[in-house]
Amino acid sequence: MKERVLRIFQNAPEALDAIVLANDVEPNLDLSFFYATGVHSGLFEQCAVVLWPDGRSELFTSFLEETSALTSGSEVKAYRRNAERDQMLASTLKGVNRVGICGSGLTYRMLQEMRKWTNAELVDVWKAVEATRMIKDETELESLRRACRIASQVGEQLPSIIKPGMTEVEAAAEVSYLMQKQGASAPSFATNASFGPNSAEPHHSPGDDRLKVGDAVLFDYGALFRRYGSDVTRTFFFGKVNKKQRRMYEVVLEAQLAGIERIQAGVNGKDVDAAARKVIDSSEFKGLFIHSLGHGIGLSVHDGGRMAPDLDMVLKENMVLTVEPGVYVRGEGGVRIEDDVRITKDGCEVLTSAPKELRVV
Repeated sequence: MKERVLRIFQNAPEALDAIVLANDVEPNLDLSFFYATGVHSGLFEQCAVVLWPDGRSELFTSFLEETSALTSGSEVKAYRRNAERDQMLASTLKGVNRVGICGSGLTYRMLQEMRKWTNAELVDVWKAVEATRMIKDETELESLRRACRIASQVGEQLPSIIKPGMTEVEAAAEVSYLMQKQGASAPSFATNASFGPNSAEPHHSPGDDRLKVGDAVLFDYGALFRRYGSDVTRTFFFGKVNKKQRRMYEVVLEAQLAGIERIQAGVNGKDVDAAARKVIDSSEFKGLFIHSLGHGIGLSVHDGGRMAPDLDMVLKENMVLTVEPGVYVRGEGGVRIEDDVRITKDGCEVLTSAPKELRVV
């Protein structure tokens, strides 16, 4: 993990004596803690890691997590009580003047705990941490490829789980079960199954609505593997598809392919978004693509960076992002098609392979 620590310091806008990443209790865990340490299992509630400019890291963990901590690339220091933790960290940080913290993953409570550890000036370096995490190393890519492979395998099975009269909750449960059966540790986010008009709500929460003939069936799901998650969306039609639905699907698929074709290192993400958005806005569905084209994925399903019309972001090799155009007609339904891609020098590697031709099931 030394290279990750060194890159965080390199991306920091100013010189720092140390960086401290600290967790609160689940779900308020700083995912950058897991990035810097490389641990795959354990919660590490109210634990901390101190990063040093030479690439070293010291992980302060309760004995509850010591076994997991020993799999990290950090020097492990275990404690039994938080008071002991505070003493150990105060001793470690004695004499430092400027300490970086990750404000995006830090709770106010843990910030107050840090005041027991050091009187140093605290500098928020979340942007440096985010920029570092956006460029994936080979270990991260290995986990992401596995997470995408699991999601793709499940994607091939989606038509077989669609049954007349099933509820959205039942459909979502089937998808989550299939992912874990294929080797995922968990879904990377709450699985979304949306039927009919509900498919026009991009972040719909599955409910008791039952599947009917003519409904669009939208699945937005992802698999978690070694803490890294995939993010895939596929849309089907149940029993029959009308002319408008078919046209929606064709336009969204064309938009996605146009976006993927534009991707390569050195291109601005907003230009990729524009290539896909142009297809939709040149159709009868103008203005109905209501979100950005894609976002970074990794330890978080929104791992930093977006390909969006309002954001300048130059794509770099080994960034991993989603490409997910959609059309949403309120009261009727929507279509979204989403894949995960790795940016390369001259294009991109599409990491997800589930079929995406129009299917009536």
